[in-house]
Amino acid sequence: MGKKQWGTGIIGARGWGGLAHIPALAALEGFEVKAVAGTRLESAREAAMLHGIGAYYADASEMAGQPDIDVVAVTVKVPEHDRLIRAALDGGKHVYSEWPLARTTTEAEELLALAAERGVKHAVGLQARANPAVRYIKDLVAEGVVGRVLAVNAVMALPTFPTANGVVDTAHVYLLDEANGADQLTIGAAHMLDAIEFMAAPFVEVSASLDTQHPEVQVLETGETVTANAPDHVLVAGKLAQGALVSAQFVNGGTPGFTLRIMGSAGELVIQPRDNLMFQMDRLKLHLIRPSGETELLETPDAYTSRLSNTAPGPGHNVAHLYALFADRLEGKDVELPDFNHGIRTHRLMDAIRTAAAAGIRQKVNA
Repeated sequence: MGKKQWGTGIIGARGWGGLAHIPALAALEGFEVKAVAGTRLESAREAAMLHGIGAYYADASEMAGQPDIDVVAVTVKVPEHDRLIRAALDGGKHVYSEWPLARTTTEAEELLALAAERGVKHAVGLQARANPAVRYIKDLVAEGVVGRVLAVNAVMALPTFPTANGVVDTAHVYLLDEANGADQLTIGAAHMLDAIEFMAAPFVEVSASLDTQHPEVQVLETGETVTANAPDHVLVAGKLAQGALVSAQFVNGGTPGFTLRIMGSAGELVIQPRDNLMFQMDRLKLHLIRPSGETELLETPDAYTSRLSNTAPGPGHNVAHLYALFADRLEGKDVELPDFNHGIRTHRLMDAIRTAAAAGIRQKVNA
């Protein structure tokens, strides 16, 4: 392919697309945002004007049909992913879809099959895999810095699903319905569990408990009370392919933050937030603890960040690094990029967790 710049169309520029994707793409020379698409022409026009983008559409299919669009980024709420990704694929465009890829594993599998049929490249927004710090940790583990990995422990407090006091804003009411495919399990937990697989080894079995601790939630703007059935508290125990045991808890309450520990026979890596953001957005702070108790703060080497060394912290930081990998894939390079295949793998991990929680029986995780 060897194309130097990829014309990109953003679906959802008024939300996450404008917050993370447009700043991320601005940090890269290999992409140019040519157009945005929204549900209404007026809202699309406003988003285009806000971000200085030349074209706007109310129809994603029309945008995908434009000859100057090479890549379509789908950054809207999960229930719309299937329809919009299909529109982009039908237009023969490469696709970056935010995570979750789809509402269900079946939807995700069908999207992968269609992408293969169309012969296009694809990426999924499991952006922690592109985080330079996470890639550095993966190499440290592979090099045996902590010896044989024995255990992984994670605790994350995320009082935004909905909120610790049982109140949610209108824009996030959809997170309360499990059928929408976006909740504490598929977002808060999935991003970190996927990163554990990337840094250490794949899960081979899981046990789990899921709970909805705020079954009735008040809508901030209206005062209306709505019923929630999506899990807002996730507890996972599992085993990785190389034998390490995992315990992970994702809590809808407490002080926001997380600690992820990778414990081995020769030391421990402790991962905490650097920017006070969700795990998949944060640049991460890393300590190595020796068996003697000596603690060393590790900085990610420049080799992991040299292409985007000046990328500002925030929601777009790891998205920018993922787009850099996507550009390599688009140019025909063999790079380790989270794509629809990885998305399906993570969907299947979520399926195993749900089944384990419902049945109370440990489940094998399908590859």
